[in-house]
Amino acid sequence: MSTPQVITVPITDQQHLLFLFIPLKKGFLAEAMGAAQKVKEAAAPVTAPTGDPRKTTGVHYFTIYAQADGTPTPGIPVPGFQSFPGKDVLVVMSIYDGQFDAYISAFFEIDAVVNGLNNLLLLMDETGIPNVDPNGKTSANYIAKMGGVKKNALAFYCLLMRYNFGDPVLSAGDKNGKYVFGTNFPGLTVAKIIDNYPNADKLWPPVPGEVSYDFPKSQKPDCK
Repeated sequence: MSTPQVITVPITDQQHLLFLFIPLKKGFLAEAMGAAQKVKEAAAPVTAPTGDPRKTTGVHYFTIYAQADGTPTPGIPVPGFQSFPGKDVLVVMSIYDGQFDAYISAFFEIDAVVNGLNNLLLLMDETGIPNVDPNGKTSANYIAKMGGVKKNALAFYCLLMRYNFGDPVLSAGDKNGKYVFGTNFPGLTVAKIIDNYPNADKLWPPVPGEVSYDFPKSQKPDCK
């Protein structure tokens, strides 16, 4: 039996999971979702001064969900997402290319995104959480007081990592992590898709509004 070929996937081409559970001040879900929506809109390709940010942020997919304190996750009969008691929670999931700090810092090139992230700091509540100093040098409160996420990049990375279930070292397709994280296409980055997929500039143009998309609804199983 022949030895299988070994293909080394560079760190810049690896996919990683972001899975945040951000503690929020109770009663500020609408504001948090509004801030998240503004960040999403600000990250549109045309707004970045350094070119198409989809290549540098490397985001394949993301989900943002807000849940009030003490409420069950809707649609399932078992406990799902949970907030820390007395706080609401913002859940953020993303699949991104490359290293964690490079992924986050790519968003710092867009001023409106930085403003949105700084606003999110003001909505966080880290008080009363075991082993967390709500005024420590990696706290949301401290980062906000010291000028925000861009001026305190390392502290912001550490703040996010505190609430990140995702492992920034475990890449999709790798083994022996705390969760199974697979991919059918190791090394296929967002940048490679944009640069090489036929008619990518027409299917997914960098300028918002040039194309609109219609999504016919798929059918779910009839489980009545």
